Amino acid sequence: MLTVSRPVAGVLLTLLEQSGDARMALSTRLYRAIRSAILDGTLPSGERLPSTRALAADLALSRSTAETAYAQLEEEGYLVRQTGNGSFVRKGAAPETDGHPLSPSSATGLQAVSLASLSRRGQQIALMGGCIDAREIRAFSAGMPALDSFPAAVWQRLLSRHARHEPLAWMGYGDQQGLPLLREAIAQYLCLSRGVDCDADQVIVLTSSQQALTLVAMMMLDEGDAVWMEDPGYRGAQTAFSGAGATLVPVPVDADGMVIDQALSMNAQARLAYVTPSHQYPLGATLSLSRRLQLIEWACRDNGWIVEDDYDSEFHYDSRPVAAIHGLDRQQRVLYIGTFSKVLFPGARIAYLVVPKPMVNAFVMARSQVDGHTSPLMQAVLADFMREGHFMAHVRRMRELYRARRDIFMEELQRHAENRLLPQASQGGLQTSCLLADQRLSDKRLAGIAADAGIDLPLLSRLYRGTDQRHGFVMGFSALAPGDIRHGMTQLSRILA
Repeated sequence: MLTVSRPVAGVLLTLLEQSGDARMALSTRLYRAIRSAILDGTLPSGERLPSTRALAADLALSRSTAETAYAQLEEEGYLVRQTGNGSFVRKGAAPETDGHPLSPSSATGLQAVSLASLSRRGQQIALMGGCIDAREIRAFSAGMPALDSFPAAVWQRLLSRHARHEPLAWMGYGDQQGLPLLREAIAQYLCLSRGVDCDADQVIVLTSSQQALTLVAMMMLDEGDAVWMEDPGYRGAQTAFSGAGATLVPVPVDADGMVIDQALSMNAQARLAYVTPSHQYPLGATLSLSRRLQLIEWACRDNGWIVEDDYDSEFHYDSRPVAAIHGLDRQQRVLYIGTFSKVLFPGARIAYLVVPKPMVNAFVMARSQVDGHTSPLMQAVLADFMREGHFMAHVRRMRELYRARRDIFMEELQRHAENRLLPQASQGGLQTSCLLADQRLSDKRLAGIAADAGIDLPLLSRLYRGTDQRHGFVMGFSALAPGDIRHGMTQLSRILA
C-alpha cells in the first residue's frame, strides 16, 4: 500500500497559511496552495497527494473542503485521480526541475522578469514615468481645483434625476464618440468662449486629456517622426509621444511662448508640434499672435500638425484669454484638446478631442480599441450642467476665487521668499512656476526637505528635456484657503533660509 510522507502535508499547510485573503473560502485557498506547489515544482509530476480524508485531518479541515479543492484541480488538469489508487500530479502539469523547487531568482531554463522583459516601447514608457497627480490637497500641490467650492448639490440633483428617471439607459454600452447632447454642448461652448471653429460631429468625448494625447500619438505618429515639444513642458505629452517611438525636439520657451524660429532651425521637417498656447505649462506664457500664425504657416507648408492643449484656458485673471489657435486655422491642421478635470473635478473623468472632419471616424475607431466609451451617465449629467447654465456660472465664480488666491499667494511669496524664489508669468492657471534665484541649489533636495515638513513642491527641473535645465517649483494655490497659503509660505521660508 502506498503511503504519503508527512512533509507534503506540512508544505501544503505552510502554503495554505500564505495563500490569499483569510476571508476567501477555505476550499479556494487550499486549491491555490496546491496549484502553487505544483507550478513551482514543490510537488513534481507523478507526486502522490494525501487522500482527502488524510489531508483534511492533517490540516484540520472538513473533508468536503479538501474534496472541492481536489475536484477543481482535477478539472483544470493539475491532478489525476484514480479510484482506489490515489491522487497524483498530472504529468506535464509541473515544470521539469532537478528536484529543487523553482524560485524567481534561480529558475531553471526561465528568464527572470524585469524591465528588460518589456518591449523597447514599454521600457521607454516606464523610464519616462507616469502622470501621477496629487491625491490630497496640501501646500503647494499643483493642478488641483477647489473641490469644496464645486456646486455638489446641483450636480447631485442632476445625477439623481437621470438615475431615477432613466436607470436602464445608462447601464449599457455608450456612444464611442460621446453622447450627442454633450458633444453639442461642448462645441457650442468652444465656439462662444474659445473661438474654436467646430461642430458636434468633430468632438470626441474621452476620459482624460492624457487619453487624447495617446490617441493622437497612436494615429498621427510613426516611429522616428519628430515632434516639437515646449521646453520645459508637460511630461504627459512627452510620455505619450515618446512611447509611440517619436523623436522629441525640445524647443525653448520665452515670454512669447515656444520660439518657432528655433524650432524650424532644429528640425523643420517635424511631423507634429505640441503647444499649450493659452497658458504655457509650466511657465505660464501666452503664445503671441505672430508665433501662432507662424506655426500655422509651418503646418500648412510642411504638412505638419499642431496639437493644441487648452488645459486651463478658463482661468485668466488679468485679461481675457487669447482665442484658440484652432479658430485661426483654415486648413484643418489643428487637433484641439480640452478637459473638465481642472474646471470641474478630476473624478468626472471627462475630456474631449476636436479633430478635422475627415479624421473623425478613424479616431473613433481607435478610441473603441482603448476603452470603448466614457460613462454615459456622467456625460448626461455634464450635458445638463452645461445646457442649464451651471457650467459658465461655476467658471465665473471660480475665476474670481482663484484670482483672489493667486493674489494672496503672490503677496505671501514676496513676503516670505523674496529674492529666493522668482515667480514667472502668473496671469492665469491653477499654479505658478517659481525659479530658484540661486540656480546652484537643487530643487530636488529642497523638495525632499519640504516633503518631510508636509509641503509639496513639484519640481520644475524634471519638466525640461534640453540642456538648459533650470531649478524651481511648480507651485499650486487654487485649492488652498488663504490660511493654508500663509501657513505653507511660513514653513517654506524656513526651508529656504
